[in-house]
Amino acid sequence: MIEFIHISDTHFGPSKDLEIRGSNPYERNCALVEAINSLGFTPDFFVHTGDIVNDPDDDAYELAESVLSRLDAPVHYVSGNHDDAAATRKFMTSGSHVQLKGVGDKLAYAFRMGPRATGVVFDGWVAPDQGPHGFLSQSQVIAFEDLLQTTDDRFALFLHYPMIPIGSTWIDKHLLVENGEAVHSFLKEYRDRIAGVFFGHLHRGLQLHRDGILYSGVSSPVCHFTAGPVEETCEFSPNCGLAFNHVSISDHSTMVKEYSIPFVQG
Repeated sequence: MIEFIHISDTHFGPSKDLEIRGSNPYERNCALVEAINSLGFTPDFFVHTGDIVNDPDDDAYELAESVLSRLDAPVHYVSGNHDDAAATRKFMTSGSHVQLKGVGDKLAYAFRMGPRATGVVFDGWVAPDQGPHGFLSQSQVIAFEDLLQTTDDRFALFLHYPMIPIGSTWIDKHLLVENGEAVHSFLKEYRDRIAGVFFGHLHRGLQLHRDGILYSGVSSPVCHFTAGPVEETCEFSPNCGLAFNHVSISDHSTMVKEYSIPFVQG
């Protein structure tokens, strides 16, 4: 059994006292790390599916590293729309991994999860002036297809952005992988070998099963988004719990346990 903790959207600022969207990321993420380390078991690894920082600022990354390095297992990082791949490599201590072939400077790589199981991190970042959606380059899809052809492993896939619509007007219009339907069509041909596709960005938890593929989103420990089915705008709520998911993967199943620990102001 493979056991990992999925976190996302920590949105660290450059100082401990900075508030973002009515919330103090430093205080909340310190409490998140303490809560996770107190679970009573040590996961095999952690995955952070992006938006490590709120702005790609060196001080923010250094503050994030000072807190997230306290987690008691290796962490694998994904690039979110608020992140910078080069800064993530420079400042964040990541678990052992191998860069995907032919993907340039994208933060796209594979890592060993356990026997006969590989994790693949995709980088869907696009320039901020294009909006908060993602795009998955063909080179990354080709690199993953090469892995599928050269090993019999099962795979867990990690990216920042949701791949397919979730039934919320604002989110489906603005936050998805732009070519997500095409990528999904490719993935479903290998559904028996995909343990799940894990993402953040929504600031809400989500489990979606489509064409035999599990899509699993984790919320932010800093603030939540509204996600109503007909909302044309998105509101933020700092009155939320410290969110993370505990994921268990066996040869034949994937189980996701959602946590939301109450945050007590220090």
